[in-house]
Amino acid sequence: MKAAIGIDIGGTNIQVGLTLELGEVLHQTSLRVVHYQQNQIFLNVLTDVVQEFTALSNDLEIIGIGIGSPGANILSGTIQNASNLPWDNLPIVGHLKTETALPVYLTNDANLFAIAEKVFGQAKEMQDFISLTLGTGVGAGIYTSGELLTGRDGLAGEVGHLVYNRGGRPCKCGRNGCLERYVSASGVVETTRQLIREARLESELIGIPESYITAEAVAEAAKNDDLLAIRVFEVTGQILGESLADLTATFNPETIFISGGLANANEVLFAPLRSSFEKSLLAIYPTEIPVLKSSIPDRNAGVLGASALVWEQSKIATESTLTAYD
Repeated sequence: MKAAIGIDIGGTNIQVGLTLELGEVLHQTSLRVVHYQQNQIFLNVLTDVVQEFTALSNDLEIIGIGIGSPGANILSGTIQNASNLPWDNLPIVGHLKTETALPVYLTNDANLFAIAEKVFGQAKEMQDFISLTLGTGVGAGIYTSGELLTGRDGLAGEVGHLVYNRGGRPCKCGRNGCLERYVSASGVVETTRQLIREARLESELIGIPESYITAEAVAEAAKNDDLLAIRVFEVTGQILGESLADLTATFNPETIFISGGLANANEVLFAPLRSSFEKSLLAIYPTEIPVLKSSIPDRNAGVLGASALVWEQSKIATESTLTAYD
């Protein structure tokens, strides 16, 4: 039986999993980005994890490694200039290829959620959809006419760095006002802190040390009818809805999927998001474009997407718009 290794590199955590073709995750582990700040140290630890999974595979045939990461340059096989990661010019593809003798495939991390949705989720029969990931940052995987949009260097879908507010909140990318500074998990925290400082609404969050405020805590407070927390998600939903309307004007999707940790706020986020989205759409677009929570479990989505990348590329290597290093 064949298996694939999927590696999902996020701004906070790295998930590594061993999966079967139908989407069963056999083994999975997590690494914290903050613990591996130097290029070589991280590559050595990642190689050790991959080799441990290979040893656990017993009679399975591992056919390749799929990787999703911010700043993925598919032409060079490196991770470059990722604003939420500590490494620069990380030669991840070449290193893993040399150490494992397996084919290695690289794509932008936000694409993983779209690939997982297409292969294992609700988008199996869809040709045009957007999968937006709300985590430490914001990214998008975009399918058009049944094909994943990658761009020349594999960097398409960096919608988190579309500028929402010129001269607004500083972003780690070096610009100001990027969308992810408002609708990511960290953006929710910043909005909460801002509203607490303004002190116009009563809230159980007032008085909590700022370092203890998380997007999850704000979502729980909103579900408990906390006025300030509700207002945070109203603001977040409004901004996100307006931005999705802009993306609709560009890509004309049949459905938009929302994934990542912030999607677990459920209707606290989705109700104001959908309202804003419908109000902001150009009149030529139908207002019933679904905005849905991803069907892929958040913990497994990146790993499944990275593994699906292996399955897809192994079948259509000569036709793929991504680059395979084997």
